[in-house]
Amino acid sequence: MSTNTGPNQVLIVRHGEKVGDPKKDDDAGRYLSIQGSARAADLPSLFVPPLSQLSCKLHRSAAAAEFIGLYRQIPTRGKAARFSAPNFIFATQRSKQSNRPIATVTPLATALKLHINDGYADNDADINEMTDAILNHLAFAGKIVLICWHHARIPAIAKALGIAKPPKWDGKVFDRVWQITFPKGKATLRDLPQMLLYGDSAK
Repeated sequence: MSTNTGPNQVLIVRHGEKVGDPKKDDDAGRYLSIQGSARAADLPSLFVPPLSQLSCKLHRSAAAAEFIGLYRQIPTRGKAARFSAPNFIFATQRSKQSNRPIATVTPLATALKLHINDGYADNDADINEMTDAILNHLAFAGKIVLICWHHARIPAIAKALGIAKPPKWDGKVFDRVWQITFPKGKATLRDLPQMLLYGDSAK
C-alpha cells in the first residue's frame, strides 16, 4: 500500500450494548438495549468538536407593544473531541439478526451529515472487499474512516487493514476504539477507551 493512496487512519468501534448474551450476535433481537442506545447517542461527542450555540435576548420594542428576540452565536465551552471526525462511516449491513451497527452510528452520521455505507455484510468476502477499497481507492486517500461492526470479526478487519496479529475483541466489551494509523506505510494499532458511559473503562 502506498502512503499516498491510503487513509490517514481507520477507527473501529463495536456496536452499542444489546440485550441477551453480549457474546452472541444472534441472541435477543436485532436492536440496541437502553444502554446501547445511550452509547449511540453519546458517540458524536468522541468525534464532533463543540459547536457554537444560539443565544436569545428578548427586549420590548418601544414602537410597538411586542417583544422581539435577538439571536446571536455564542461559543460553547468544553473539551475538544478526543478523536478526529471521520470523513466516511461504514456499518455492517443489516440482517435478520442485527441492525445494531447502523443504529449505533446513526447519531454520529446525522451530526456530521455523512452517509452510512452499509453495503457490506458480516462475512470474510465482504470484509476483504471493504478493506481493499478503503486501503486502495483514491476517495479514501488521506481521509479518516470509521467502521462499526460486530465484535467477532473486528480482528479480521484489523488484519485485512495490515495489523499482523490483532488481539481478540472480548465479547463483553463495547467501550473501545481501535485506532489504526499508517506511519511510513505500516499499519499500527492502538486500543483506546471511549469513556462515554458510567462504568466504561478509563484505560
